[in-house]
Amino acid sequence: MNSDHLSLVRQYSRRMVAEVLLNQAPISRADLARVTGLSKQTMSQVIGELEAGGWVRHAGTSKGNVGRSAVTYEIADDAAFSLGIDLGGTKVTAAYANLIGQIVAEDTEPTDARGGRHVLEQIHALAMRLAASAGIETRRIESVVLGMPGVIDPRTGGVTLVPNIDGLADLNVPALLGLLFGQPVQVENDVNLGMLGEAWQGSAQGCENAGFMALGTGVGLGLIINGKLVRGATGAAGEIAYLPLGGETTTKTALDVGSFELEVGSVGIVRRYRTKGRDEVATVRDVFQRLEQGDPGAEAAIDETAHVVALAITALQAIVDLERIILGGSIGVRPELVQRVRKALPTVLARPVHVTASDLGSRASLVGAVSSAVHRLHNQRFGIAALPGDLSLPNAQLAKAAE
Repeated sequence: MNSDHLSLVRQYSRRMVAEVLLNQAPISRADLARVTGLSKQTMSQVIGELEAGGWVRHAGTSKGNVGRSAVTYEIADDAAFSLGIDLGGTKVTAAYANLIGQIVAEDTEPTDARGGRHVLEQIHALAMRLAASAGIETRRIESVVLGMPGVIDPRTGGVTLVPNIDGLADLNVPALLGLLFGQPVQVENDVNLGMLGEAWQGSAQGCENAGFMALGTGVGLGLIINGKLVRGATGAAGEIAYLPLGGETTTKTALDVGSFELEVGSVGIVRRYRTKGRDEVATVRDVFQRLEQGDPGAEAAIDETAHVVALAITALQAIVDLERIILGGSIGVRPELVQRVRKALPTVLARPVHVTASDLGSRASLVGAVSSAVHRLHNQRFGIAALPGDLSLPNAQLAKAAE
């Protein structure tokens, strides 16, 4: 057996042990050997290496069937930390997770209105302040993922179609953040991360094929196909704002904003109500308030909105055949809309589709950023570069960290 093969075998053994420890700790060496199928000698070597590297520690002891006690092991959760960031037009939130995926520190502040480099510097400053207040050494921050609206060009690093944040299209956002943090930073569309968040901790757990449709001021879609996030050739997969649905499909506004967004985004819903309602409204929240009061105009406006959403879901199902579609965003999570979309679907789609509201709500993108950062860290530290496949994420509880 040559040295390369021996090295690969050791890496594979390390990966198997780490995955069991991440998901089943505390656990003894004997039980680790039983679960992984590794020999006791190999198990001792792997545990020894992980302990020496500071990745594993004693968790206590357990009683055996004959009264003997055995040392149990667990991942050293403070050995390294991951940073997830959710950047929006009005606020930016940063959260640190430990090595087993639990959020240990979180903070939010208004987004710097100057945009561009100022926002990137703000993200780094917020992250450093949060680390200092939580007692996290910067050398232990080993994975950073930023989620933000817009389309990230994988070739240039520029971000376009970003509402309320100027000056990012001409910047290489990942590269500049990498310089600030002193390590590679992954930048991902926030709706894509919302999909990952729902797959880890929300409404899409256990799904290999799912969609996260965010409906709010704008609209977007995150897709997991065969267990993998879909980004497309230029990072624009899921830009469903541009589906040719609605009254405007060829106008300049429709080409710039997207005809589907013009129909089901907040501005579109308000416009629709104004053609049907008795009273003047300023916001989509006003429309839903009228709906609660039984206003026929509001009912008609939301019914028509649900019908257009059902048409989009029908187009989606014809192409990718999803197990589940999660509606998120400030409008998508409204139970009044979800119920109407479910009711409208059988009128336009012959086969059933499971549609549900987001479990994570406004935290979906942040949870997705954390999950992506934790996933990267696990694969960097415990994965096998020469072989495909990722470690599975532990089912950590991601309640908001205490402030």
